[in-house]
Amino acid sequence: MKGDRASRKNRVSTTVSSKHWALLNKYAEKLGTQQKALELALEGLENDSKPVSKLSPDEEMWMRIGELKMACLIQKECLKLLLETADPELFKAYEHDQKPLEYVLEFFYQKPLKECSLKEIMDGLVLNARTGHWFDTVNCTDDGDHYTFKLTHELGINNSITSGMMIEGVFRTYGAKTESTLSERSIFIRVFKNV
Repeated sequence: MKGDRASRKNRVSTTVSSKHWALLNKYAEKLGTQQKALELALEGLENDSKPVSKLSPDEEMWMRIGELKMACLIQKECLKLLLETADPELFKAYEHDQKPLEYVLEFFYQKPLKECSLKEIMDGLVLNARTGHWFDTVNCTDDGDHYTFKLTHELGINNSITSGMMIEGVFRTYGAKTESTLSERSIFIRVFKNV
């Protein structure tokens, strides 16, 4: 009996470039034989051909932000100063006309906001807030008949006002009822599931 396939030896005869011949000899010296070097290289190719793990949602969001070439790095103290001097009424007009968070969600999910589920919107907002690094904590809880979006930060009341406006704008467009509580350092938005 010839034995099973795994234990059978097969002869290989081929030519390789000088560069690859040198590599084969280098690894043959380390591993003991050319056979071991070739087998290890083939196993490495097999392992590398397995599917690459899927990107995490945070990584995917950063990849999408990179596609837009819109990421702007700024020190938090400078951001705080800019927010402190911002005109919330002017920002309200900007949010109403440009709908920046709606754009980010539609770009991320690659579909219109109205086609997203409320859960997708909540998850997308959490992801956007987390990857933006404007907030110290970002949480969302499912409280039965509503979700509660909870954000804390050190950027002052204007950050609460402007961020709250953008988030509420998303739900206004989507058609969900919200109730918000803003403070100097926090944003709490209840988003009701039944529209």
